[in-house]
Amino acid sequence: MNQLLSYETIVKASEGDPEAVASVLSHYAGYIRSCAKMDGQINTDMQEHIVRRLIESLLKFRFDR
Repeated sequence: MNQLLSYETIVKASEGDPEAVASVLSHYAGYIRSCAKMDGQINTDMQEHIVRRLIESLLKFRFDR
């Protein structure tokens, strides 16, 4: 399932479209869970932190650079 997110989805997510943001989060959910593991268990605080940072980064992303 190594499909990439569409350009349109990324643009919409960077503009704050809730459905597009949800698509991005869904796309990376497994990777986020993997990164949030500590001692074999998912650390929910870390998982929420990663999700928050991803959303913040999406909203700051600019295509005009």
